[in-house]
Amino acid sequence: MKKPFTLFLILLIVAFLVTWPYYMYLYETGKINFTQTDDEDYRGIITFCDFPHWSVDDPIGFNFINKKIQDFEYLHPGVIIEFEPIKNGNFYYDVNDIIGNGKPDIIPITSDSSFIYNDKLEPLNKYLDKSYKNSLKEDVLNRFIYNNSVYGIPLGMYTSILYINSDLFSKKEVEVPQNGEWSYEEFTDDMTKLTYQEGKKEKKDFYGITMYMERSYNLWGFLMADGANIFDDKGMVLFKGPQAESGLKKLIELYSKGAIDPVSFSGDYSKIWDSFAVNKESAALVDESYKVQYLKYLENKNKLFQFDIALYPEGDGDVPITMSPKIYGYGITKQSDKKKLDMAFKFVKFIVDSQENVEKIGYIPVKKDVPITDEIMKKIDMAVKYTDNIPKNWHDKNIMINKALIDGLKNKESEKVILERIQKALN
Repeated sequence: MKKPFTLFLILLIVAFLVTWPYYMYLYETGKINFTQTDDEDYRGIITFCDFPHWSVDDPIGFNFINKKIQDFEYLHPGVIIEFEPIKNGNFYYDVNDIIGNGKPDIIPITSDSSFIYNDKLEPLNKYLDKSYKNSLKEDVLNRFIYNNSVYGIPLGMYTSILYINSDLFSKKEVEVPQNGEWSYEEFTDDMTKLTYQEGKKEKKDFYGITMYMERSYNLWGFLMADGANIFDDKGMVLFKGPQAESGLKKLIELYSKGAIDPVSFSGDYSKIWDSFAVNKESAALVDESYKVQYLKYLENKNKLFQFDIALYPEGDGDVPITMSPKIYGYGITKQSDKKKLDMAFKFVKFIVDSQENVEKIGYIPVKKDVPITDEIMKKIDMAVKYTDNIPKNWHDKNIMINKALIDGLKNKESEKVILERIQKALN
């Protein structure tokens, strides 16, 4: 009896030695999953929507999220992430449009998402330990805090910058600003030189700069150039005084020279984008910094000119300062199922934790000690550091201020009259 048993034991050991490396190969390549699932974990559908996150390898912009979904579902059997891409041509939207009836469980937010104060998102304090908070750069998490509750988890930082058509600059013998920095006088002179007509019978107009104004923060880098404050000594929101007046005067001067592309006043973002990227009629575009990766994709595919970036011009304030929501992240809408809320947070954390990848989709990492390797992204990092956070509940005020500015410029009003318009909008 001992010989058959010994033979069986030997065969069992041999089978184990032969098959174990194969099973380890399957595990390491992700073809089988040994992860144990807690029976108490949520199983079911979690709905999620997000904007595109372009990269040099992904002009559509959803590979980053689709890969996160695929990996998360693999690690959590029984959980299905139902993803709805947000395809908004302007990329300036009202979040209330997507959190009505049939609201998604997880939505993208920025620090000007005033709806987080209206009892529509879950507070997330209980999920955030001291180690995670200490891993973040200073003030990042604060932008999603209201009444001592955290309503969002940050993915990355961004700001508004100037994208430059280096070919048009070279054609008119205008130097691209070194390290992306220039004085306001240099900027105005350059934009004037880059505003011209070409052709004899059919004239084509070229402009120094174009920008989307209506629902954006793109104008603030000009308005704050001379050191204008958005708060007074008591912390009250305002925009007035000598620095505000002189910053506005600079913008009026730029407009009076004809250097601002008229499509900037159209409210049509697609026309503004095409003026710069397709028709090559504008030498510079003011836009959000994360779009740099889509421009890199076009440049690599020879569908775009050579481009560079610059910071806002420096006025009497001596720094290229601006104002922006600055932080992009995710919030979780109100949930009745605690287990579902726990799993939704796990997924959000799964998206944002791999900070080494956010540079590839155009964002500056929110965690400390994550190196930035790309030279253009280093300039964007510098621009982010010169960007002020917006005041709380500023979104609607910003839209009203932009309208007052647009109307004032169109009507060729003085800086004093436009400032009166702005004060009326704020009060």
